[in-house]
Amino acid sequence: MFRNLLKISLRNLYKDKTYSAINIFGLTIGITCSLFLLLYILDELSFDRYHKNADNIYRVISHIKEPDNAFTWTSTQVPLADELDNNYPEVENAVRFINLGRTLYKIGDKQFPEDRFYLTDSTVFDMFSYKFIAGDPSTALDQPFSIVLTETTAKKIFSICSECIGRIDSKSAGRNV
Repeated sequence: MFRNLLKISLRNLYKDKTYSAINIFGLTIGITCSLFLLLYILDELSFDRYHKNADNIYRVISHIKEPDNAFTWTSTQVPLADELDNNYPEVENAVRFINLGRTLYKIGDKQFPEDRFYLTDSTVFDMFSYKFIAGDPSTALDQPFSIVLTETTAKKIFSICSECIGRIDSKSAGRNV
């Protein structure tokens, strides 16, 4: 039975080559677009789902309308976090991230250009859950001039092993780690 159906299908493909090619091409494009759409949706739904409070984390954006144009920015004014904390009881915590832009850092004779450094509030680790190699997330940014580094950045800047992170003398590094 299957062999018979296969013969008929191949005969029809051979008989109407142009029509068959258009159908196969259309089917291929349709399946490809559907798979890309499915992958996009799965990626969007899984974004930052590793945080323990993922269901209660929201990002505030600005949508500004002008007479001749409209803008949507992924940033807001700095005082908004204080306003949300003080005047909206349904907001448990508000955290600000301020990008420092591309900055050149110097330690001794070494120079490190970085463009992914951010200033943030001390309560950032109450909202977001990240794994710490050393140190306590609840007190990590409580002191002024304190810093939290990724393992990769710490190795690049301080050229040390991961076991030594957190034991750096703050006077020699210039920062509390």
